[in-house]
Amino acid sequence: MMKIKIVLFLAVMFAVQSITAQQEQQKYYFSKTLNGTFEEVTARTKSVLKEVGFGVITEIDMDAKLKEKLTDVDLRPYKILGVCNPGYAYQTIQLEENIGLFLPCKVLVKDQGKGQVEVVMVNPSALMSTLGNEELNEVAAKVTEKFRLALEKL
Repeated sequence: MMKIKIVLFLAVMFAVQSITAQQEQQKYYFSKTLNGTFEEVTARTKSVLKEVGFGVITEIDMDAKLKEKLTDVDLRPYKILGVCNPGYAYQTIQLEENIGLFLPCKVLVKDQGKGQVEVVMVNPSALMSTLGNEELNEVAAKVTEKFRLALEKL
């Protein structure tokens, strides 16, 4: 009877871990909150992205753009970085010619106030899985791993 309880307990624990891992994989972003100024964290983020093979090809100061168009908007610094690894981009375009709708990959830098800045990176695996192309999923998994590494290094 004790063996059955132990086996049942282990089976339940395995199922819970599996569901948790699956939910984490399907989350469409990863994030990390850092101490520092908005400018410091933005510069560090760009540097770490470069270390793992991504260049920043677009940069949008969303707070400034919104204030420019909507006079009553008050938004803390909020930057959208469009990042790209040319090799991965080329591979994905070869596999799905309309993949440009997902490119470049997005990274957010958001001032949370009180010396806290959040860096948010897209989860390419979650987004690409919606397209049903296994080869594309393989490339996305590599990019996802690079983004996870970049967050760890921040």
